[in-house]
Amino acid sequence: MKAIYNIKKVACIAMIVAIVLGVSGCKGDKGDEQPKKDITFENPIQPPNFDDIQQLDDLTSEILIAEKENDDIVGWLKIPDTKIDGAVVQGDDNKYYLRRDENKNYSWTGSFMADYECNFGDRDSISKNTVIYGHNVHFDDTAEKQKQIMEKERFSQLLKFNDIEFAKKHPYIFFSTGEENMVWEIFSVFYTTTDFNYIQVLKDRTVSSTVEITDAQLMNIVKGAKARSEYNYNVSVDGDDKIITLSTCSYIYGRRNDVRFVVMAKLLDKNIPLNDSINLEVNTNKKSVA
Repeated sequence: MKAIYNIKKVACIAMIVAIVLGVSGCKGDKGDEQPKKDITFENPIQPPNFDDIQQLDDLTSEILIAEKENDDIVGWLKIPDTKIDGAVVQGDDNKYYLRRDENKNYSWTGSFMADYECNFGDRDSISKNTVIYGHNVHFDDTAEKQKQIMEKERFSQLLKFNDIEFAKKHPYIFFSTGEENMVWEIFSVFYTTTDFNYIQVLKDRTVSSTVEITDAQLMNIVKGAKARSEYNYNVSVDGDDKIITLSTCSYIYGRRNDVRFVVMAKLLDKNIPLNDSINLEVNTNKKSVA
């Protein structure tokens, strides 16, 4: 780092460092970073086209092409009418892609990053709780700033679900792997502190294990998510279901490092008819962030 010669420069750099440290918590803190070689690709990964979101295009070929550029890519995430439409990467830890895009190049906005403990493949192989992190680069998710969110990147776009009319018209998340296209039905949109372990993937973290969470542990997560939900979704979730968890930082309670905004959905069976919109009510008895 270059030497700093005046107070203004010191103050400026201190502010930047504070912001970086504050945002870095969006990704999760499991594991230690292992150094990897940066790579610049000649053909950056491009998103596939969705001509009709109710008749999902076959993304297998697009994902396979993307995987040739970066074998850390595990799937493609799509939420209609948002900028959430891109490759999901998975590193050996939850730090490598903190400031790298899906092409492994430096990026302030990072990438859509799956928790390193998750498994991928078809619906039988994918984890019971598929956790995906992304940055909230907006720094202000209050209602007055919603219009600005339209122009923001990565999981800042999740904050659109603060608008109940948007939530009514967007009841699904589309996440596909190279092996299967999958539709997930949202059952909770909520704010929480990190003491709620909604990102749990494995049954026991005190030992070296790859055993996934149990049905009971999954239901504990689901019940906690529903109790905190901004809206009452009429979506039942059982212990043998599989869920997807989209998590980002939140600044609605100030520059706290322990607050997250989360959208959670369950995996639907194949060929289930989809609805254009759903009925929602505000959850007046939600468990709020203290």
